Amino acid sequence: MSKLIIVSNKLPFEIAETDGKPFLTEKTGGISGSLNAFSKYSRSVWVGWTGNENIVIEGKEKSDIYRKYRDEDCHPVELTSEEISNHHHGFCNQTIWPLFHYFPQYSDFNLNYWEGYRQVNEKFADAVAEIAAEGDKIWIHDYHLMLLPKMIRERNPDLSIGFFMHIPFPSFEIMRIFPWRQELIEGMLGADLVGFHTFDYERHFMSCVRRLLGYDNILNTVKMDERVVKIDNFPMGIDFDRIQKEAAAIQDPGNGNRSDGFGRLFGPEPGENGQIKIILSIDRLDYAKGIPQRLEAFEQFLKENPRYLEKVSLALFVIPSREVVAEYQDQRRLVDEQAGRINGEFGTLNWMPVLYYYRPVTREEMTELYTISDIALVTPLRDGMNILAKEYVAARTGETGVLILSEMAGASKEMSEALLVNPYNSFEITSAITEALDMPEEEQKKRIKALQKRLKVYNEDKWAGDILNSLENVKKLQQTSLTRKVSHKISENFCKKYAGAKKRAIFLDYDGTLTGFHNDPQKAMPDEELYSILNSLVSDNKNHVVIISGRDKETLGKWFIDFDNITFIAEHGVWIREKGEDWSMIEKIDKEWMEIIRPTISFYVDRTPRSLLEEKNYSLVWHYRHADPDLGEIRSWELKEELRDLVSNLNLEIMDGDKVIEVKNSGINKGRAAGQQLAGGEYDFIIALGDDWTDEYTFGAMPGDAITVKVGTKSTKARYYTDSVESVRELLNDLAGSGNNNEK
Repeated sequence: MSKLIIVSNKLPFEIAETDGKPFLTEKTGGISGSLNAFSKYSRSVWVGWTGNENIVIEGKEKSDIYRKYRDEDCHPVELTSEEISNHHHGFCNQTIWPLFHYFPQYSDFNLNYWEGYRQVNEKFADAVAEIAAEGDKIWIHDYHLMLLPKMIRERNPDLSIGFFMHIPFPSFEIMRIFPWRQELIEGMLGADLVGFHTFDYERHFMSCVRRLLGYDNILNTVKMDERVVKIDNFPMGIDFDRIQKEAAAIQDPGNGNRSDGFGRLFGPEPGENGQIKIILSIDRLDYAKGIPQRLEAFEQFLKENPRYLEKVSLALFVIPSREVVAEYQDQRRLVDEQAGRINGEFGTLNWMPVLYYYRPVTREEMTELYTISDIALVTPLRDGMNILAKEYVAARTGETGVLILSEMAGASKEMSEALLVNPYNSFEITSAITEALDMPEEEQKKRIKALQKRLKVYNEDKWAGDILNSLENVKKLQQTSLTRKVSHKISENFCKKYAGAKKRAIFLDYDGTLTGFHNDPQKAMPDEELYSILNSLVSDNKNHVVIISGRDKETLGKWFIDFDNITFIAEHGVWIREKGEDWSMIEKIDKEWMEIIRPTISFYVDRTPRSLLEEKNYSLVWHYRHADPDLGEIRSWELKEELRDLVSNLNLEIMDGDKVIEVKNSGINKGRAAGQQLAGGEYDFIIALGDDWTDEYTFGAMPGDAITVKVGTKSTKARYYTDSVESVRELLNDLAGSGNNNEK
């Protein structure tokens, strides 16, 4: 049976130590902790680092621990201290984390970090390759392993691979400053499915794919050479039922909504003055969490609302994190100073406005804090999702409480009933705190119920199931495409038909089919290999070879001056040069219209840097392949709209090709010219190859038994596709060779 292989930076079990004796304990936080429950009832195994830095185990102790890992279906990846330093502490924490959270000033683009990152990803790829078998699904998680999908693909191209990013994916303007940006994007595209928490991150990734690699996307899919990669968003859910049960169990009915632990610590029992309202803030120490901005807003709230003095406290829990990093040390000093200043200015003998704790918080403690807090203040400056916001809502069994949530957190996209704020705007946060404290219980319940209903339906299991189902659907789509790809077996079948034919017609596009594209179209001239292939084809007198191109007749005539035994059709069917004859027009057309259209296209050339106007004898072509992708797309729509009004009474046609827009006389196209060639004889083998939208006319003109081949994976009328100019040349060589072998 096939299995699911979950790959994350760390395993869901970590090594702990008591009285010098190491043992294995289950993690409760992070990605691995969240997914472990899901993995237990799916047939899955786990690959990851032990996370073991400070506990040294050797000999029998190590063997025992690793046996326990295997009992839990975990496969540890061992990292050296240098690899941990460069990969985990270096590249992940000091390069990617700040950059992807929009703090590029903190990013350290250290070459050693990058090399360490590549090395660790290679180690993970080797570990996956050892246990992966045919039919397995690989689910890779997060920014620690962005190169891994491509590395696994190179080792085993047939595996089904999914990648999910748990942190924000930045805009192109941020990504473009990263030195190894292309390698990272290519690494992620090794997956069949790339998932993000929100559409914003998905959109940013697709923009980077288009701008850095040149792949267009259609309906959130990227069509690469041989694969379709789906890009989608899946907002991560939580284990709603578990949190509700834990919250219900932890509450003491005799103490209202307060437990015996933090409840008594945070404020007095109900009395004449009532209980102190608790605003909860729990975060890792991190500059992306916006803790100083939060404290600044709370201080402003106290200044503007003296009526709440001694009635409201901010329970501030800061969880130690990356304490060796200078920026994190600075954050802690700033938070310490702010909390001390606020307490010094506003505190009394009986009341502290900021209840500040710098320590880890267990899962049980977090659930308790959720249940006793009247407000959750969750205002990161940037956050991939923020599960804490969802857990707070789930734990509100009494259906009261207010969530104040940063609009920069991924969770804000699906939690519109929360009070959404700009985390950089202290006035908004202050206003939201006041609104939350004054909010009637009826309104609180209305909001919480709506949020809980959504969280209960789209829980952790639903999230994981949707991703894996989507991965399966992508694989089915790829298999459908692969049945039409010119494989070795299909090519052999073509050659067999070719060898047995008595009269053959071979239609070949030029640019993008026989040769690749160039920045300067005049540099895409034939090479010796192409001349050799064409000579092999035309040396067989059974073949009628037709090169049918959008090129002008002068260029084709110059490049193929010695090929009198090939029929050339230029400018998409305007001009023809039959074997051994001079160029002639297929039909008489005028070109007076060009004086009317040229100024409009020239205007768009001026407005679109790196675009150009190509003037042919009977058509005008606007090329924008090398323009900015987004600007080029916008300008193309604008130009087409403007041209439609101009050509409506001129008997002209607008051809929207691959990064080109061509205006020419209506009715003149490759299909019409190809049809005229077929009318001249009875062929028992017909093949047509092309890459562009204009070649669809050729494919449409072919009889039902013809072989039609598209170069590329875009939608087409062709029955088959191949992936490159090189594969076209290989196919033509094979055909020519099979004909020669048959003669022998």
